Amino acid sequence: MGLKVGEVSLESYNPAWKDDFLKEKENLVKLMNGTALTIEHIGSTAIPGLSAKPIIDISVGVNKLTDFNKVKEKFLNFPYSIKEDSPIDEILIRKGSVNNRTHFIHVMEIDSPRYKNTLLFRDYLNSNKDELLKYENLKKELAEKYHDNRIMYTSSKNDYISDILRKANKEL
Repeated sequence: MGLKVGEVSLESYNPAWKDDFLKEKENLVKLMNGTALTIEHIGSTAIPGLSAKPIIDISVGVNKLTDFNKVKEKFLNFPYSIKEDSPIDEILIRKGSVNNRTHFIHVMEIDSPRYKNTLLFRDYLNSNKDELLKYENLKKELAEKYHDNRIMYTSSKNDYISDILRKANKEL
């Protein structure tokens, strides 16, 4: 499990990803020391049947991002690093070395649109096999095109993800 920073390589869905998430969730419960309101498996590794980069994405819901300051020191020890230029509405924690990133932990405010959308996207694909197949095809096409450029791979999925979120919100 894991990838070198910047690489894009998809693997067929692996049921062991759920176990990897559960192990990391145990670590996070201890590290967050009651600060986390929720810890959820998100991203493609959380969607049975979907190919994914072998990196486990996890969302951690907190009341306020500043709550993370109470536990930040615990994450500064290897094998975690905090991405200093994280988006304004999230704190991104990476696990693993630059040669083998294994987890992305997204700390977000539980009431934020970003947090809600990550769960909505996951849940929509889990319940809509046609869209899952479309997303699978798009990911494979982009992984081939941008195998050495993860930024372009990720940003090229944005329109599709936005479309799915519009559909999912209509069904709420």
